Amino acid sequence: MDETPFERFERNYRKSEVIFEQDSPGDEMYIVHSGKVRLIATDGDGQTVTVAVVEKGGFFGEMSLIDYSPRSAKAVAEEDTRLIALDRAKFLYLIQQQPAFVFTIMHALCRRIREANLLLAKAASKEATI
Repeated sequence: MDETPFERFERNYRKSEVIFEQDSPGDEMYIVHSGKVRLIATDGDGQTVTVAVVEKGGFFGEMSLIDYSPRSAKAVAEEDTRLIALDRAKFLYLIQQQPAFVFTIMHALCRRIREANLLLAKAASKEATI
């Protein structure tokens, strides 16, 4: 059987398996081929919050490839999941060769920032009324 173009980049995870830990080095981003991934952030007090649930076609882990910072959340397979992993070299290649890829990443980052801004505004509003 012939290998598909992405098969050599695929990573398979079982339900509840950790893909990466918060604060770990980030050297790959992931595209969800099948399944779901929960992104969980833990604050300094040990409180956890689900940042996102990424489903088929979605991606995560790109921030560490862009800014070289540690992972901002833990990633856990919500169900049996198949991911396509892109390391920094593949990521940079796609940015250079596929301009539409850059806009896809930027669009997702802008959406996430807008959602975070709304959450911050709601939290600030609740604090102001206490």
